[in-house]
Amino acid sequence: MTINSGKPQVKKIFQELSILDKCLPLFIICSIILGILLSVYVPQSRKIFQGASVLDVSIPVVIGLIIMMIPPLCKVEWETFGQLQQYKKYQKSILVSLVLNWLVCPFLMYGLAWLTLFDEPEFRVGMIMIGMARCVAMVLLWNEIAGGDNSLCAILVIINSLLQIVLYAPYQVLFCYVMGGVRTQSNVSYELVARNVGFFLGIPLGLGFLLRFSFMYTVGIKKFEKNILPFISPWSLIGLLYTIIVIFIEKGDAFIKEIRSAFRCFVPLIIYFLVAWFGTFYLYRWWSTTSFALKLNNENDDESDEELTDLLKCGCKEKSIKNPQKWVFGCAANYKETITQTFTAASNNFELSLAVAISIYGTDSKQAIAATFGPLLEIPILIILAFVARLFRYKYLWSDVDEDDIESSDA
Repeated sequence: MTINSGKPQVKKIFQELSILDKCLPLFIICSIILGILLSVYVPQSRKIFQGASVLDVSIPVVIGLIIMMIPPLCKVEWETFGQLQQYKKYQKSILVSLVLNWLVCPFLMYGLAWLTLFDEPEFRVGMIMIGMARCVAMVLLWNEIAGGDNSLCAILVIINSLLQIVLYAPYQVLFCYVMGGVRTQSNVSYELVARNVGFFLGIPLGLGFLLRFSFMYTVGIKKFEKNILPFISPWSLIGLLYTIIVIFIEKGDAFIKEIRSAFRCFVPLIIYFLVAWFGTFYLYRWWSTTSFALKLNNENDDESDEELTDLLKCGCKEKSIKNPQKWVFGCAANYKETITQTFTAASNNFELSLAVAISIYGTDSKQAIAATFGPLLEIPILIILAFVARLFRYKYLWSDVDEDDIESSDA
């Protein structure tokens, strides 16, 4: 197999993306520009969204926020929630994911936000809020493109969806106020955060759950995913772009004045995505290999450690001889599980962070502006990382990857 064997796969991966997925960053940029132009040159447009409100958010914006969150939650395989055998199968992987998603990654973003936005408390809070919102939707797409474990990914999405209802509010108070160095505003409290999280995550989650099961029991899951879901899915993009336009209509003129500070938010986001993804990738390969070695040691106490650690006797030695160009480190790792962990850790629920930022701080706040940068950067960066994942499938040895199958698929 030549070093260029991954090129056909790169082309194939890009072709698997829908037109909307490929153009999403461009759509977001155009929405920001449109909102700024309307704000600067049509100032009366800022009054359109004033009036009746829910939780201090105007009704039109509430509709947009809820609409953008329903389609991704319709894609979650809620029907697998009761399959306990899957949870037992992935017990260790789930535990690792919980540590990464709810301890390591939020603290990683917290540290990066403070390091790069130490003099911009409002933008910093917006960044921290993105780090606390664990991905429940787009990770399904990245995982599928990269060839991860869809069953494990569905389980992790379900767990993160439920945990966000419980943990996002206390995390908001802990990271942004108790540890964040920002005094709690007079109108911000735990009850307010919890109420907003419950409303802007609970309602879409409930509607997504009901829609999926309603269609699943009436037309069947195959027809739902083939015929109905393609109609529902674009509404997430419509709701997101609509909400972004509204944000920049209300804040566009001020955004222009603060554009240099605003774009500093790109720095922690880019570093976060790269560190979370590559850090998880190598950590999980190391952890998988170490766990396998410990298991072998327990089963073979009479053999020497040197013999047991000789490429772990897991088939890597034979594979490395047949494929000397392959990278051996962490060869006992499972590709599908490793990639699922990387994208689950690196992805974020930018819809939730945006909705909560708007509901607490307002559409004209710096926190809301910062939250809009989440999808703007996450989409293109994680698409690139999906290509990297498929490339690593060729470059590294894996316990679940047959090298002959890779070569035959390239032929």
